[in-house]
Amino acid sequence: MSSREKHSLHSSTREEYVEYILLAKLCAISWGQSRFLEVARTQTDAQGYDLVLACDGIIRHVQLKASVAGGRARQQNVNSALSKKLGGCVIWMVVEPETLDPVEYHWFGGAPGKDLPDLGEKRARHAKGNATGFKAERDAIRVVSKSQFTPLKTAEEVFTALFGPA
Repeated sequence: MSSREKHSLHSSTREEYVEYILLAKLCAISWGQSRFLEVARTQTDAQGYDLVLACDGIIRHVQLKASVAGGRARQQNVNSALSKKLGGCVIWMVVEPETLDPVEYHWFGGAPGKDLPDLGEKRARHAKGNATGFKAERDAIRVVSKSQFTPLKTAEEVFTALFGPA
């Protein structure tokens, strides 16, 4: 099975593994800084987030996104419900296709204790068209371009973006 097929056929598994990889890195960082990270996972991301992370009294509702290094992703669809959640943010991980090791991170969120920046008005469209081929807008989903994300190099920078310096 080619790498591309594996990512396509097993996208849900990939997303879960990428989440585990990020959580392992963040937990190790918090342990090393003697700061303790609390983690809660949602069963669905219907409210715009995948995880609730808390550290030092700061709460973050996190939507995770992942794409493959060398891929063409230039934007992400973000549920507008995330903007109503305490400390809403998006972490976009670009991963190595064979190992899922993160090669870069992209951050869209406010400073610790602050809310999600404005998502803008550009609405996403459904991936599949109706009987006539028309792809309707998705009222609750906003398109956020890669240029609106802040590039981060390491998981340590992600931890600092989430919770501030040690």
